[in-house]
Amino acid sequence: MEVSSLLIYRLGSLGDSLLALPTLRMIRQVYPRARITILTNRPVDARAAPLVSTFEGTNLFDEIIRYPVGTRDIRELGKMRAEIAQRKVDLLINLNPFRGRLSALRDWLFFRWAGVKAIEGTPWNERTVAFTTDEHGRRHYEWEAARIARRVQALMTVDLQDDRLWDLELTAREHAQAAELLGTEFAGGFIAASIGTKMSAKDWTVAKWRALFQEVSARHPAAKLVLLGSRSEWRISDFCLKFWTGPKLNLCGASDPRVSAAVLSRARLFLGHDSGPMHLAATVGVPCLAVFSARNLPGQWFPRGRSNVVIYHQVPCYGCDLERCHAHQKLCIHSISVEEVAQAAERMLGAN
Repeated sequence: MEVSSLLIYRLGSLGDSLLALPTLRMIRQVYPRARITILTNRPVDARAAPLVSTFEGTNLFDEIIRYPVGTRDIRELGKMRAEIAQRKVDLLINLNPFRGRLSALRDWLFFRWAGVKAIEGTPWNERTVAFTTDEHGRRHYEWEAARIARRVQALMTVDLQDDRLWDLELTAREHAQAAELLGTEFAGGFIAASIGTKMSAKDWTVAKWRALFQEVSARHPAAKLVLLGSRSEWRISDFCLKFWTGPKLNLCGASDPRVSAAVLSRARLFLGHDSGPMHLAATVGVPCLAVFSARNLPGQWFPRGRSNVVIYHQVPCYGCDLERCHAHQKLCIHSISVEEVAQAAERMLGAN
């Protein structure tokens, strides 16, 4: 079909955006002359980087429509419908996860009401995430980037192993800004880390990060550490840096996601939670040592690449999807010891 106006529906923040990158790039390649608009949410947290800041300056989209996620405000919905209708959308591609059949039907009806001619990717009957079962009865869950790519398989093939599809197109100016922030002492070869999280269930705690930094720096006293994150994470990051004996630099709040990516591209290793900065490091090819809670299914939100080490304890209540865990007191992430992470860091630093 002839597509001159295309709408992509994708919610989420930094990590959600990055795992959609290969599919977004293939959509642009398949529809090079289409005017592409992305419909996404306004940030739900000040620490969450919006999609537009992640892909600013690329040719992945021409326009963006933002709305407050979960809104039932009739004025907001009317405004959004009018914005979509005026674009006379030929094709909408829905990249969001399954949220129930009623939600899928509501979205489909809304987009048809807004005049969208064709809709692809509506999640009518799929599980939250697909899985396969091996000969030992173990489930292997679908990676989020693969789920997104599967949504467009009727239109195109997305090769997630193609490094070109993961290219953030960082500019010379962004690399220069990163170099200025780092200075000569941190020009390259440092360990990067991000210890903040906007979700309580994912928090390994400041005490454990502090102990980890103390342990790793005792084994590698000359190693350099750079911390990244939001401005609100500067204080706790600075506190943890006091336990690092080597050169250290706190860049929390000092750069946007793209300059942070340029900073991360100079690192030898990334340490952090399941977070946007972790996905940013993986996208630019940095090996990640990631501490995961079990709120999501194993494999679903793991970082891109084959050089990563993910520490995930599959406790009986895994896959709960809770943002705050009261019943089990965060058994999954609290069961991960400092020594377990320190040993993994030692192996990765030896390999690098």
